[in-house]
Amino acid sequence: MKIYGLILAAGFSSRMGKLKALLPLDGCTVLSRCIRSLVNGGASDIFVVTGHMAEQVGAEAKTLGMHEIFNPDYEQGMFSSVQAGVQGLPDDASAFLVLPVDIPLVRSSTIRALTFDYSSAPAKIIYPCFRGERGHPPLISAELIPEIIAHDGSGGLRTVLERYDSEARELNMPDLGILRDLDTPEDYEQARLISRRRVPLPEECEALWELADTPLQTREHCKTVAEAACLMAEALNRTRKQQPLDLNVVKCAALMHDVAKLKRNHEAAGAAILAGYGFSGIADIVAAHRDTDIKPDSPLTEQEIVFLADKLFQGTNPVSLDQRYGKTLERWKDDPEAVAAITGRLARAKDLLARYEQEACISVPEQLSSLAAKELV
Repeated sequence: MKIYGLILAAGFSSRMGKLKALLPLDGCTVLSRCIRSLVNGGASDIFVVTGHMAEQVGAEAKTLGMHEIFNPDYEQGMFSSVQAGVQGLPDDASAFLVLPVDIPLVRSSTIRALTFDYSSAPAKIIYPCFRGERGHPPLISAELIPEIIAHDGSGGLRTVLERYDSEARELNMPDLGILRDLDTPEDYEQARLISRRRVPLPEECEALWELADTPLQTREHCKTVAEAACLMAEALNRTRKQQPLDLNVVKCAALMHDVAKLKRNHEAAGAAILAGYGFSGIADIVAAHRDTDIKPDSPLTEQEIVFLADKLFQGTNPVSLDQRYGKTLERWKDDPEAVAAITGRLARAKDLLARYEQEACISVPEQLSSLAAKELV
């Protein structure tokens, strides 16, 4: 089964003022970022449709080992590039992904999910969605190619696809990149800030909760822990001269630490969910929030802050470590082995808290006592 990637890069980039395809992004170009997502997501091969400044864009595509399809009618708009692109696809195409070059932030995990879903159960169209909103790239069956070529262009590709809405599927993904395009310089600057997304955006955390069926009560706990963890990280950063903690990592890891609360061994399950969607920047923190084993000579990291913040709250209410671990001890009081393990975890947590308070020059109970559950995302 061959699923090809079709990147539309023939436009004028008039609102941007510069050729979008060749703008630098994430250590490469916008075009190469699109190509990387498609290749890493399982596309069999990539075809780049060029038009305006075709020589430069085509050269970049060929340098990256991709194929160029020139659209002589590119001035007529994007649909003409879709038509040129599908006509240039190999005859063995089963399906194809249509990705405009100005939507470069799509995660490879999203592409992988689309290609896997189609391979498991082919459909006329599969749309990636973010919290119910359709985005790019749609995966389209090659069966629609004759109809796309024959279409007069009115309404663009959407008009053709709408005819098959009853045969289309939607695949929800925690990927805001499927909706973000680069129309303006402001869009581009924002893309540069978030292009290396090893952690989810706050909106993507919400989407992950929905996909994992995280209980509402657990989400409120996570929001409270995230606020507490950020306060604790900020306090520690004020006393540090080197290696400041990344507040974005702290916040997102705290928001996600119980994402898989309903699953057995939820720490590992949550880490697996995050890693599967490409959020490797916080997966290890989520996996380790049950216990701590930091060495005395190792600096405190985001992982220890999230661990402590979690242990200092029962739901949305501040508690002491003795209170937090006390309930677990009571539950397992007739199991000596379990009591020993829990007591050991409590002792390590107390040691970590004492070290944090010493390094941050702050009393955590006073810092967090007035903290109420607030919505962070």
